[in-house]
Amino acid sequence: MFGFKHTMNKYEHNTNAYRVIRTRLFSRVLQVNGPNHLSALYPRLLAQLDSSLAKELHNGRALNGWTLNADTLETNMALTHRSEGTFLPVAQTVRRLASKLMSIMFFGENLGRQDVSTFHYGHLNFNVTSASDEEFSSALLRYPRDIVRCMAAFQITPSLMSPVVHMFLTNRGEAMRLIQGRLFEYMGPGRSNWDEPDLTKRLTIMHNMTELADDSDYWNPELLSQSLLGIWFAASHQPWMNLHFIILELCARKEWQVSLRQELEQHLPLDYETLEQLPLLDSFIKETVRLNPLDTLAIRRKALEPYTFSNGTLSVPKGATVCVSAYNLMHNPETYPGPDSFEPARFLPDNPKDQQRKFTEISETFPVWGYGSLACPGRIHASLVIKMVVSQLLMKYNLRLKDENARTRWSWETFTMPYESTQFILEQL
Repeated sequence: MFGFKHTMNKYEHNTNAYRVIRTRLFSRVLQVNGPNHLSALYPRLLAQLDSSLAKELHNGRALNGWTLNADTLETNMALTHRSEGTFLPVAQTVRRLASKLMSIMFFGENLGRQDVSTFHYGHLNFNVTSASDEEFSSALLRYPRDIVRCMAAFQITPSLMSPVVHMFLTNRGEAMRLIQGRLFEYMGPGRSNWDEPDLTKRLTIMHNMTELADDSDYWNPELLSQSLLGIWFAASHQPWMNLHFIILELCARKEWQVSLRQELEQHLPLDYETLEQLPLLDSFIKETVRLNPLDTLAIRRKALEPYTFSNGTLSVPKGATVCVSAYNLMHNPETYPGPDSFEPARFLPDNPKDQQRKFTEISETFPVWGYGSLACPGRIHASLVIKMVVSQLLMKYNLRLKDENARTRWSWETFTMPYESTQFILEQL
């Protein structure tokens, strides 16, 4: 449907064969083991976020010609003479921050620094040169953008042209091949060469996928690396897009910056468990995503065989796509009174003793994560990335748009995309 066969290096995902095996592995790695691993990784993630944010500020531009003053990039940046702030491009900033955090969750801290060789596996040849950390990080950023461009192009070009379109738009799949080559090595023949401290390695998605698949007759390094490549796309693409719209809403609502900052400060010091339990932060994020879905359609399913619904009212031919309207479900006034209004406290329970319906919960009225057995298994990881970035920004800066009248998003078919040119200002508290 979106050409993943080409953008995931011939990965065949449109098949029911072994679906249970694949789903079981993903669920165990991401949902069963995920929370404990994320809790242990949190200090490393926080250190990476502080460092990455400092670098973003270092590369930003201060207002009124003021310059940034810092001894190193590893410390918080201070603005000389307390200038009016530093402005940064929203999309590029949150994309890089989210990618850095996700990279640690997936691969640890040292993967991009390894020297690798050429490996042969069946019909596959992986030519992996001594890619620097910057090259690998760049490929991780570039690959999701390659997929999105191809998804759009595949909708308007004949399927026979898809391989050519993919080759042209992705420089012959350069980012895809660099990433998968590295994954193939460390999930297969070069596993012992992965120079990551055991304490960190055992917390990563890549290590856990490999360990859990060791005794399987189905999984091999090729399938594992292809699958992890696909999970990386989902994990690295959706969080930064959500972050973009969350920052836009925060910039438009200064009073909610204050309220959320108060909640954060009341629960210091923050750790993984505390951050995930903050009710107002969770509700604000969920309401933002409800009103700013990345896709107005959800739960897409392609019929692999002719199918008739149990009530007999609708038949779906083989090859057809069935989906639901995420927009309509999340604007149903019976579920969401005043559905067009932004209510950041909408998801707080009326009775504080009642359990809150959290951002990561699967629901037919909130289909952002999909539904049923194929619901997104990595939503806990995505939620943590979003909450970490938002919380660190709010505790250190006031946020506002550089140009409040600037266009911030554009739409194509059912998708909503941010403008790359939108900038926001970080004013140090």
